[in-house]
Amino acid sequence: MSTKTSQTRFSRLAAWFGHRSSQFEPATLTLPLANRHFVLDGTNIALLHGPARPELRYVVALSSHLVSNGGKVSCFFDANTPYIFSDARSEQRECFNRLTSEAPWAKDFVIVPGGTQADQWILELAKRENADVISNDRFKDRARSHRWIYKRRHGICIREGRLALSSLDANIELLAQPEDYLSLKP
Repeated sequence: MSTKTSQTRFSRLAAWFGHRSSQFEPATLTLPLANRHFVLDGTNIALLHGPARPELRYVVALSSHLVSNGGKVSCFFDANTPYIFSDARSEQRECFNRLTSEAPWAKDFVIVPGGTQADQWILELAKRENADVISNDRFKDRARSHRWIYKRRHGICIREGRLALSSLDANIELLAQPEDYLSLKP
């Protein structure tokens, strides 16, 4: 590929990301996440491996990645989630308690009241804020009243030991413990 062709492609890519300059900057690769609001289905993400192996790291790694790339995050947990982490490793339980009760995290990591499911809260906030939803739940039981969900839901998986969101082109490295993320700057 010639240098001129390469520069033209980079210029078009940079323009697509919203840059007016003709010089390509590697940082533009994260711009699709900037200024976007993401509503996370915290319980669903933590239970990627099932209820016997909850992983809070997945929720905090994803949140950290989105925020560090300019996104806004709101995360909802089902009312029974504290019980799921009460049987998990103690560091997960302690981290979960900090996330949902201490500033600055508690305003963005919310346990919904008993008797309700997080799905209702997730979909209502996403609809009101025109936000994307990250969950493996397809929300089939609520799809009729929330048809937009098919276009704004992003599934998540673990691939080669990393969190992967294909639709957002994200491949997120995981730190060893969930509390490792709490020491990172928001």
